Amino acid sequence: MLPFISVIIPVRNERAMLPRLLEQLLAQNYPPDRYEILVVDGRSIDGTPDLVSRRFRQRRVPIRVLHNPEIRSSAGRNVGVRAAVGDLFLFIDGHCSVPSRNLLEDTAAILQRTGAACLCRAQPLLAPSPTHTGEVIAAASGSWFGRACNVFSRDTQNAGFIDPLVSASAYRREVFERVGLYDESFDACADVEFNMRVRNAGFRAYIDPHLAIHYQPRPHLRALFRQMMRRGRGRMRLIRRHAGSASPRRLAPLGLVLSTIVALLAWCTLPAVVAAVLTLPFAFFAGAVAVASFQLGSRHGATHAWKSLWIFAAMYYGLGAGLLIEFLQPRAAARLAPRPQVEAAPSRRAA
Repeated sequence: MLPFISVIIPVRNERAMLPRLLEQLLAQNYPPDRYEILVVDGRSIDGTPDLVSRRFRQRRVPIRVLHNPEIRSSAGRNVGVRAAVGDLFLFIDGHCSVPSRNLLEDTAAILQRTGAACLCRAQPLLAPSPTHTGEVIAAASGSWFGRACNVFSRDTQNAGFIDPLVSASAYRREVFERVGLYDESFDACADVEFNMRVRNAGFRAYIDPHLAIHYQPRPHLRALFRQMMRRGRGRMRLIRRHAGSASPRRLAPLGLVLSTIVALLAWCTLPAVVAAVLTLPFAFFAGAVAVASFQLGSRHGATHAWKSLWIFAAMYYGLGAGLLIEFLQPRAAARLAPRPQVEAAPSRRAA
């Protein structure tokens, strides 16, 4: 018998994008009595839960709207896990699209064929954007300089066993029974922290191009900067929780912010020669931004070139600022919900 799949979608204010995602999930080539869709709403103020309840009731596939009073995605995922009845849990964000009608079928088949405990996927920024800036953000993120930022998983070609750390998104129920739930003290990077525990527990992960979904880029620069700041703060919390997660690549944006501050102070207080030397790290970064932006402009037009300058800055300085703020104000994390005790997932109910 095919495994029962619980698709868990944590959302907040996703009225615009969510209906398309739900229609794509309802059109899957998978028996409708073998999966459910759980929309976990984090106090939306745009009418998302009412829209789902009204438009998607009485469908062949059960769609349940659950409430997440804690708002954060980590808490929403836990609400979904506790309510799910499936053998497999598949997590998808509300601002994504599913390009394949065989996603659920492939998920079940690949898990059975490989014996893996969890599956990883590519998540390129290919979902439609409502703004031109969003399209440029997607292009910049897919460039060599955007990939160096390591913000999204884009490996759409390779298949095989892989480290679950960044991109694991589908799990057998027993993973949660052994590892516990998501750490709700995390806003961003809760999935990375969970996958680190999955890896440490010895579970095997597998990636396959057939599992790719498309992620919607942020529509404007301010939203991108906020997203990167949240991720930067999440990275610093992750480093505090798991010291081994620190690496030069993860900390490079923090080095950029600090070197920029040092360079500015140096030009105000030190001789010009010394200040010029201290400005070299910033100069190398600015040169890389210019080269990457010029390359995008040569392929897509002048608008991509000048917008990419600001987009790359928002990516790296947003991450760096988040890392620095969280380092200087660790009490911000303490105000959040404490780490949940490791607890077993509920035994499966009758579907």
